[in-house]
Amino acid sequence: MKNKILLDNLNLHYLELGKGQDILFLHGGRLQALAHQNILIKLSKEYHVIAPDIPGYGESSTPKELWTFQDYAKFFDNFLGKINIEEVIAIGYSLGGGIAYNLANISPRVKKLILIDSAGIEKTYGTEFMRDFKRLLFYLLNPRYFSTLLTLFKEYLLFNLEHLKNFSQIKKIRNNLNNSTGYIKDLKVDTSIIWAKNDEIFPVSIADKLKKSIKNSKLFLVNDNHDWIFYAEDKLMDILNKALK
Repeated sequence: MKNKILLDNLNLHYLELGKGQDILFLHGGRLQALAHQNILIKLSKEYHVIAPDIPGYGESSTPKELWTFQDYAKFFDNFLGKINIEEVIAIGYSLGGGIAYNLANISPRVKKLILIDSAGIEKTYGTEFMRDFKRLLFYLLNPRYFSTLLTLFKEYLLFNLEHLKNFSQIKKIRNNLNNSTGYIKDLKVDTSIIWAKNDEIFPVSIADKLKKSIKNSKLFLVNDNHDWIFYAEDKLMDILNKALK
């Protein structure tokens, strides 16, 4: 079910599925919540899943200020309060992982944290063009995953069409996010770190450092690239089921 809420002068659109323990699922950059529809449906068989379009993406409004990961975390803590969620499992992929990571640091609502190839921890270097080129090269070398490339291309077009008038602001926010990264000291939340060994955007070395920095954490590694959660959904669900227990 699609819902909408006005929060901090922003229209936040979000999906709500299933019943049970609450999960907040935060999507990756240049995507929307619906891009992860298959995973959300599978999770909703046992959980109450809340999957917002992160401000600046999907159908949600774009912040007028240059938000940091910490600003996004405060926004989503307020959001959880507005919809009366007291305890939540936060799952974040890529961009969403960076937000979930910071949310777990400031909000007592987060009882469990699951990070999937997460942004928000170390800066990315090089241009987006070069990172996208490396991803394209992966699909040219692995044509069996070509349907994922088409999915990502469709999402990229939708993102640009939906936010054409705000494109400059979103780019500035993305650059500002890169300057607000960092390892959080003394994060005590039960954390599962799920990472692709061949992630070309956020190297697996980040996962190793995260594991060492978070005392109460588990590390799961897969032999894939940054986009693996689209072409290896069964593998992801198997790991998520272990992490959620």
